[in-house]
Amino acid sequence: MAHQALYRVYRPRDFHEVMGQRRVVDTLREAVRQNRLTHAYLFAGPRGTGKTSVARIMAKALNCQSPHASGEPCLGCSACKAVEQGQHLDVIEIDAASNRGIDEMRDIKERIGQAPVMGRYKIYIIDEVHMLTTEAFNALLKTLEEPPEHVIFILATTEAQKLPVTVLSRCQRYEFQRLSVGVIEERLRQVAEQEGFVAEPDAIELIAEYADGALRDALSLLDQALAVGQGTLSRTVVADLVGTVDPALMLRLMTGLSQSETLAEVMVTLDTVYHLGRDYRSVLRDLAKQIRDVIIWRQAGHDLFPQYRQQWLAEVDQALPTHIAPAQWFHALEILAEADTRLRGGFPAQLSVELALLKIREEWGLGPPPPVVEAVHAQKPPTKTPLSPRAEPANTGSIAPEPVPVQGGGGTGNRVPLLLETIRQERLSTHALLNDAKVIERDAQNLDIIFSFPAHRDLMMTTQNKALLDQVIQRIYGPGMRYHLTTADNAAETGAPPSQSVAPPLEDSIREWLGPDVPIRTVSD
Repeated sequence: MAHQALYRVYRPRDFHEVMGQRRVVDTLREAVRQNRLTHAYLFAGPRGTGKTSVARIMAKALNCQSPHASGEPCLGCSACKAVEQGQHLDVIEIDAASNRGIDEMRDIKERIGQAPVMGRYKIYIIDEVHMLTTEAFNALLKTLEEPPEHVIFILATTEAQKLPVTVLSRCQRYEFQRLSVGVIEERLRQVAEQEGFVAEPDAIELIAEYADGALRDALSLLDQALAVGQGTLSRTVVADLVGTVDPALMLRLMTGLSQSETLAEVMVTLDTVYHLGRDYRSVLRDLAKQIRDVIIWRQAGHDLFPQYRQQWLAEVDQALPTHIAPAQWFHALEILAEADTRLRGGFPAQLSVELALLKIREEWGLGPPPPVVEAVHAQKPPTKTPLSPRAEPANTGSIAPEPVPVQGGGGTGNRVPLLLETIRQERLSTHALLNDAKVIERDAQNLDIIFSFPAHRDLMMTTQNKALLDQVIQRIYGPGMRYHLTTADNAAETGAPPSQSVAPPLEDSIREWLGPDVPIRTVSD
């Protein structure tokens, strides 16, 4: 006898066996029990969530010869068995994907007046109803609105938004939800126990994750894995089927991203992944999931993970440094999402992934060191740059203003010009916001950034700008420096000192041209 697919063997037979759709099932069961039925139902939701199965259970419950008092079908009478075998004369299933024309709907309209043959109701189950043509919907519309009392329509669709409003308004709608990973895992463990094979917990978890909320897809993948594993379900077999990256390679990739001396390890690991035939989108997806797990592990606690995952995440957490701020982790996830978008747009896969990983290393403070900054000697001949009130000093890549002692500070010297120059090289949009603000070194541990407008301050507090500011301040001042973002009005109220740490561009140009000792008198407005 030919092997029967697991999703068909373990299809739910009554309302009680349906998993993950408790709200829908309880409502329908009560409607059957109280005989409060409507003439048309619409089951909408993602694929593999039980829409067609519930429609068949509904048909069994309505035509069952000995229904239970709870509204469940008995499953033992000839009507229930006929529905399960697809032989009930009063339960008509139509696949709208292949029978989508007006002729099929006219045929229903002609036959709908005939009385039921085997049961109390004639039930039409139309699957993927959104595939019907406009003409077919129009032919069905009047019948759907006022069918005979012995007729019930059950429409199922994965794209309810494609149905005409006139059809939606004539149906009682039920939304089927994606099943959670936990619900799918529970069902897979039940199937494994009934089938009598050994299953590794992380293999079941991997199947549940890749099923994307569809129990039917999970059972199909389980069927494939068992065929390959010959009765034993291992994570290695499942990983090969779904194309995910081996955890050991993923750990090497994570440590390579977070340690400055292992950039070569990142490239070697990527090359290994490529030769194993793994999809680069799987690399991005698995790396994003690993980062997400690390964030939750460190911030929300260990009890949110199953026991077999806790041991692995403890090893990952121990291998990764602790200096990476949460904002940098979040920005890394955004970088991976951008790389996935580029892949969808046709950008070369390997180049996209490598660029993303290099950007993450730079985001975590492991990129190339900032350019060496040398002080300007007083006797050095000036560069002949035309003076302009709006022009900034020419950027030679190796020249910066002399450090000026911080007034009232800790004596570390003014590093604000270096801060601005470093941010300018990293991201021009962030530099533009800071260039219009007053940056004041209040003391050795506090930095005031005063904006003229609240909107500019709010823009600086967005994820990308703030993450870059955190990184550069930590690189230049060290981890002990705190900074405060405020506006000019708030600074005036709190008595913040005027900015003396950033010289106007014109004054810098004059001193560079005529020498540092030239007297400059400032005329007040």
